[in-house]
Amino acid sequence: MKSILLLSLPLALADGSQKPIGDAAWALPRGLNPALSDKYRPDASQTFSCLTNPQISFPISLLNDDFCDCPDGTDEPGTSACSHLKASVNPLPGFYCQNKGHVPAYIPFGRVNDGVCDYDTCCDGSDEWMGVGGVKCPDRCDEIGKEARKAAAEKRKLFESGIRSYNKLVAKAVLVKKEVEDKIVSLTGEIKRYEGLVEEKKAGLKKAEEEEKLKLARSGAKGEEGKSTHQKLLDYSKEKVQDYQQKLLKLVDEAQRLREELEKTEKILKTFKEEYNPNFNDEGVKRAVNGWEDYLASKSQEENILSGDYLSEVTDLAYGHHNWEDYEPEEDLAQDMYAIEAFLPPFLRTIVHEQLSSLRQSLVEYGLLAPRKQKPSAKSDTLSPHIQKLTDDLTATESSLASKKTELANLQTDLTKDYGPESVFRALKDVCTEATSGEYTYSFCHLGRATQKNRDGGSTHLGDWTGFDRRLDDEIEQEVTVIKFEKGLRCWNGPERSAYVYLRCSAEEKILSVAETEKCVYKYVATSPAVCGEIAAEGQEGITMGGATRQVN
Repeated sequence: MKSILLLSLPLALADGSQKPIGDAAWALPRGLNPALSDKYRPDASQTFSCLTNPQISFPISLLNDDFCDCPDGTDEPGTSACSHLKASVNPLPGFYCQNKGHVPAYIPFGRVNDGVCDYDTCCDGSDEWMGVGGVKCPDRCDEIGKEARKAAAEKRKLFESGIRSYNKLVAKAVLVKKEVEDKIVSLTGEIKRYEGLVEEKKAGLKKAEEEEKLKLARSGAKGEEGKSTHQKLLDYSKEKVQDYQQKLLKLVDEAQRLREELEKTEKILKTFKEEYNPNFNDEGVKRAVNGWEDYLASKSQEENILSGDYLSEVTDLAYGHHNWEDYEPEEDLAQDMYAIEAFLPPFLRTIVHEQLSSLRQSLVEYGLLAPRKQKPSAKSDTLSPHIQKLTDDLTATESSLASKKTELANLQTDLTKDYGPESVFRALKDVCTEATSGEYTYSFCHLGRATQKNRDGGSTHLGDWTGFDRRLDDEIEQEVTVIKFEKGLRCWNGPERSAYVYLRCSAEEKILSVAETEKCVYKYVATSPAVCGEIAAEGQEGITMGGATRQVN
């Protein structure tokens, strides 16, 4: 019966007017995109087939009759009759608003004829064509379109400004990279030159040492090879004792530092225990106080390595003086050669003495025996001044060579790092931005560090730059570049702090908002020209310029 009655109903036109079915002119059904007109144009039999269920057909007069006849809902493009169907079932995206003078848009079927003027989507008011509850929605597309075009122009202007700033950054990044490449070429040449210098100085030192040995052997001067076993052992012991004294002094300094830090820490914990409020049911604070009390109960009262008296005794020991001359041999071991004279008859002693003296002198001249010991007024250095100078010169040259090799390795690594599209972030290295949010001031430096400062001037390390990521910015519903700052100061009973900066295109570096999204995880929303290039490449100019944000004070 329903189908027979509806045959006499007029067909709803796209502009809201009605035209009889029998009229030769055909009108687009209300709420339908004109691009789909061919699928809805009636054939000679004046029937309509469901778009995804063509086996189901019925008179064209049943379109937009506020009753869902098709399983896919395609017979109701202009009503809310099929709004209960899932979007995956209905191929139509929604009620089509033509919005002449502005931008066409779709509105969900469930909001058609709901008594609300949805000007944010349907500025022409066509979604409220029934006037439910007496609601009338006049066409405001001219007004809204004008404002939208003005806002779009402003966004476009800001975007173009961002693009200009981006191009400047890219140009600067090219220069910075070229400087790195030039420095690599220069350092490579310097390294080759220094390698030659090292080999040259090694050869010079070796030659000088050989000449020095020959000179010592001929002059009979005491060299290392001419020392007696007793003297070598004495020199070795002297060097070791001096070395241990120096290390002992370093340990004393470190113990003193640890003692001062322990006193500061105990003072803080003592104040914490005395001033905390036991009425607050904070298990973490209670555990900390109990731990302090256990520490005090188990703390040894006996003298330990950090006590003042103990450190004083160790210091005196480190500065102790040893009279090494008391351990010097009274006679050269070569004197044993002359002991044989005591067992000879008197007439042979003179002859043997002369022969032994001649032999000893020969051994001294060839460096095989130390000369008779002369107790000098002052000890001389092991190395001659000339050899010492050549050794120091070689050491300095080798140190410079190692430093240049390290610098070269760092520069070569720098060329392989990810600095974003066209290496644009090279131009922003160490450029810092900060803003105040609540009681804190937040900042971050490109390729550097993110920091949180409080009003007292204290600073908290939120993380160091570790690279880039791509994530969804929920506020603007768009994927953006994210700068990662990780491995910051560990939270109390929590993870290491980290910060993630979501960047939007703009001509200036600015922090828009900061929020702690998880425990010790901070989300920055900021702007930078460094991401304007990728926005332009994606054809999304103006999109990232919008989006509501909680402004930082």
